[in-house]
Amino acid sequence: MKYDLAIVGHIVLDHIGSESQGSRLGGPCIHAGLAAVAIKANPLAVSKVGSDFGKNRLSWMRAHGISTCRVRIAKSDTTCFKINYTHGKRAMKVLSVCESLNKEDLLNLPPSSAIQVGPVLHEISPSLAVRLAQSNSLVGLDPQGYLRQLDSQGNVYVQKWRNRSLLKRIEVLKVSESELPVIIGVTWSSRKLTTLGPRIVLVTRGPLGTVVWSKDYGLFNLPAYTTNVRDPTGAGDALLGAFLVTWHQTSDLLWSAAIGAAVASFTVAKTRLANYGTLKQIERRAMIILDEATRI
Repeated sequence: MKYDLAIVGHIVLDHIGSESQGSRLGGPCIHAGLAAVAIKANPLAVSKVGSDFGKNRLSWMRAHGISTCRVRIAKSDTTCFKINYTHGKRAMKVLSVCESLNKEDLLNLPPSSAIQVGPVLHEISPSLAVRLAQSNSLVGLDPQGYLRQLDSQGNVYVQKWRNRSLLKRIEVLKVSESELPVIIGVTWSSRKLTTLGPRIVLVTRGPLGTVVWSKDYGLFNLPAYTTNVRDPTGAGDALLGAFLVTWHQTSDLLWSAAIGAAVASFTVAKTRLANYGTLKQIERRAMIILDEATRI
């Protein structure tokens, strides 16, 4: 069986805001996986969870269209974050960390049209990421997990990171505007984006939209779809997953980015995890976003 998108990285349990709300499923495997399902694609999660994760959560993923045949159970607990948002800024604390992925976890992966490399906390070593990037699939990277370090209390802070060997093998890089300076050392510019290595770079800017740079087509700005933002967690993961699927299918850069942005607009406004809109709703929003795209 061939998948449209394989998402590699830890599935996590997120505690967002008040502890009384309990944990919810999170991480790229969930958000990008649900985004792929929303646009009628077939996603595969490649991950590790602890025995605390439980069979019910795996069953929920399968029921919502995400294959779990390559999700393995580790001896350590599932990776878990506590997340708080204050005035739009995110503070994260790590409560538990699952075992890292290894070469055995990636052996004989089912074929997939695209691969989303999505580390959340160094669980994918750079050498494993390079191994994935050398596959015949379209490969996209969100490096957020490589930028994170922990203090003695488990609080997450951002560190400098730039692995040139990996970046030059990646077709698509997705990074937030706030993360970009720790990779390139300064705020972004068209010239700086050309030095990163990937042929396509997506710079997410929250309510300001997405900057799209392509070696072949140049630099563009796509606005964000105006919506009520309830929880931005997972929006970047969903955007990248939808982009990779659509880019592989259409080779249309701006339409692929507009689909990604449209899916992200459902992600930030959702009242429940699986509410990513219908394909028609996503395409309707993508058309509005595309109409307002501008070349920079």
